[in-house]
Amino acid sequence: MYETVKVEKALLVVVRVERDKERWSRQDIAEEFTNLVHSTGIEVAGLIHVNRTVPTPALYIGKGKAFELAEQAQGENIDVVIFNSDLNFTQQRNLEEIIGVKTIDRTQLILDIFARHAHTQEGSLQVELAQMEYLLPRLRGKGIMLSRLGGGIGTRGPGEKKLEVERRGIADKIIRLKKELEQVRKHRKVQREKRFKERIGVCSLVGYTNAGKSTLLNSLTDSEQKTSDSLFTTLDPISRVFSLAPHHKIILTDTVGFIYKLPHHLIEAFQATLEELQYADLLIHVVDASSNNCKQLIMAVGMVLKELGLEEKPRVLAFNKIDRLSSGELDKLRPLYPQGIFISALNKINLDVLLEEIKQQFSKETAQFMVSFPFSAMELLDYLYQHAEVTEVEYGTEEVRVRVRIKERFIPYLLKKKAVLKQF
Repeated sequence: MYETVKVEKALLVVVRVERDKERWSRQDIAEEFTNLVHSTGIEVAGLIHVNRTVPTPALYIGKGKAFELAEQAQGENIDVVIFNSDLNFTQQRNLEEIIGVKTIDRTQLILDIFARHAHTQEGSLQVELAQMEYLLPRLRGKGIMLSRLGGGIGTRGPGEKKLEVERRGIADKIIRLKKELEQVRKHRKVQREKRFKERIGVCSLVGYTNAGKSTLLNSLTDSEQKTSDSLFTTLDPISRVFSLAPHHKIILTDTVGFIYKLPHHLIEAFQATLEELQYADLLIHVVDASSNNCKQLIMAVGMVLKELGLEEKPRVLAFNKIDRLSSGELDKLRPLYPQGIFISALNKINLDVLLEEIKQQFSKETAQFMVSFPFSAMELLDYLYQHAEVTEVEYGTEEVRVRVRIKERFIPYLLKKKAVLKQF
């Protein structure tokens, strides 16, 4: 009468290769990997560490270790073995044949998490494109991976439909998805051009997944964007307008969270989303202050930003979740990051300090002027309210004097209208 859903049991495999310059400790990598798997609802039955000088072409790990995994998987009724590394088709097929259960890699795991949170058309398109590009080079045989596409981790989401067995079908689908995403990018371009014409600044939230970016967006803009302790809750950029000061509005954008060693082709698949960062005037890098790996998390985000060519973009470092720290822990963290701003988005602690810093960053492109014009040019007052921060208005007998902070690109229009400007 009642049907229960069987929870898959996973055996996790973390491989450390000596030639790779690993910045994260063994414990930190294992903890992050386990959290990734837990976020899919999978039961972690065990975790195995493997050290290799170099990966083997056939199995990635040694043959002896592969048979050990097989023995453990069979003895503990494991449903899936998950590697915290990317495996090629040959390695994955050979491992499945030896172990005897479904074997997936890090990319498939992340795609599964993405698929769970792809609720919009754009998100679904991007996930499906990434799935198709992952699947294409693997359509060479009928391993467990292809014979078990009916369900379970690594196979759900938009790409779960009947996958074309022929490479041509997959290739055609990739072309179609890219064309559809190109339409999304064109639509975004129109929106950006409109914002530029209206001279509205853009501030984007970036950071490691689950750092609290969506909570910060909600707190700053009084919105109700979905938040969760799950990873990658936000796949599509969410934009909200809010005021830094009277008559000074900017757009705040929440973006997909980053992760350590985010596969390159996933960055390419989500280009339609991530390109929004290219046009941001300011990045707010949100960091989970309660994490023991703050330094590594900051470096991981920095690596993705560098890959996107955004390392020189103006950035504010915001350490979130300070409500989870003791006063002693916070006192130890502050000196390490004197440029950081320490906040709690959930409890709205120090958000005024963050807003002031954002305001200062946007003010770097502005200057203060006293603008004078006759009553016959009163339309300039509306123009100033729309495009500048008006701090004072004085009405004389023959003219209006307005004290403003304004971006220099608006000054030529004022001069064209015969306004008189005096800079402070």
